[in-house]
Amino acid sequence: MEVIYQWVQRLQSSSLSYLGFDDEIILRKADQTYAQDGGDKRALTYNAPPDVTIPRIIRYNDDKRHEAFLYAIHYCTICFSEFPGVDFIKLPCHHFFCQKCMQTYCKMHVKEGTVVKLLCPDTKCGAVVPPNILKRLLGEDEFERWETLLLQRTLDAMVDVVYCPRCQTACLEDAGDEAVCPSCLFSFCALCRERRHVGVECLSAEEKIQILEERQKSARTKGDIQKLMDEVCTIKEILKDAKQCPHCKMAISKIEGCNKMTCWNCGRFFCYQCSAAISGYDHFNGDCVIFDEAEIDRWQMPMNRRLHRMVVGQAQVALLARGHAYPYPTCGQAIRKIGNNNHLYCWSCNQHCCALCRTSVQKMSQHFGPTGCKQHTENP
Repeated sequence: MEVIYQWVQRLQSSSLSYLGFDDEIILRKADQTYAQDGGDKRALTYNAPPDVTIPRIIRYNDDKRHEAFLYAIHYCTICFSEFPGVDFIKLPCHHFFCQKCMQTYCKMHVKEGTVVKLLCPDTKCGAVVPPNILKRLLGEDEFERWETLLLQRTLDAMVDVVYCPRCQTACLEDAGDEAVCPSCLFSFCALCRERRHVGVECLSAEEKIQILEERQKSARTKGDIQKLMDEVCTIKEILKDAKQCPHCKMAISKIEGCNKMTCWNCGRFFCYQCSAAISGYDHFNGDCVIFDEAEIDRWQMPMNRRLHRMVVGQAQVALLARGHAYPYPTCGQAIRKIGNNNHLYCWSCNQHCCALCRTSVQKMSQHFGPTGCKQHTENP
């Protein structure tokens, strides 16, 4: 059983009265040569120091707590099912989930390559799932892929690590923005990935395309140069609408949302407007804005259309007779039948219904037809 807190309370409250003392106890050093005949073998025959006794008590308490956890019934917060403790995976952060859910969760991140997000599934916890647990949950090939992806993400997040343009070997960048490949011994510029050029500035994407076009006119093997031109043009188009992460230099493009970006490679935050590294939203109290005007207009457009439909619908119901307004079966909002069309649309909940049977319409082709309600009838 779990002993620490129970014994602490007992020692504080009733130990003196149980031993027959009133106010104090005088401790004397025990004879270390004294040996007990029989009794509990865990009892010490000498005065053990606290740095020895306390860890023993804590280990004993942890073992008993783990033993009680294994035989108890627990609730998984992912699949909302109950299982015995032997079917759970307990993380170092003391959160636990059933083995099936944790296995699916880990395999999903390894398959998608998002190993940096392989954290505790609890929303308020950011602890990393340790490798010994991953080795139990993943297969041999999946665990090897996890190690490879983690190493790749770690290298990509390091600012001074670049890849050789010839053999793609990881290289260390020196102070002069240059690197030497340890595999093929190719010396190249870490900025433009071209051959080392001391004292000469790197060529821009436009200058590279112009040089390749000139080479293509006089070259015999035009296929290789065309391939290089396509790669340069692709990089140029990517960087046109993308921003580089200030930590790992990964190019990231924003599709929609706010200007606070999360790098999928290193997990750091940065501002998409000025490319500065940020931690929270205090950065947007200055010159940068959290939302662009185009994004706000895009969000307001459907809201304005819905507001227009709402005003028109309310006006139509108010102008018509009582018999021509139908309460929608879900929200109860009064809606109008236009002409002889029984297909009604509710502006309040954005749903469709039938004016004849007063039920919701999921598929118009199935509801209105020879075997269903008639779509066009005169008003009653």
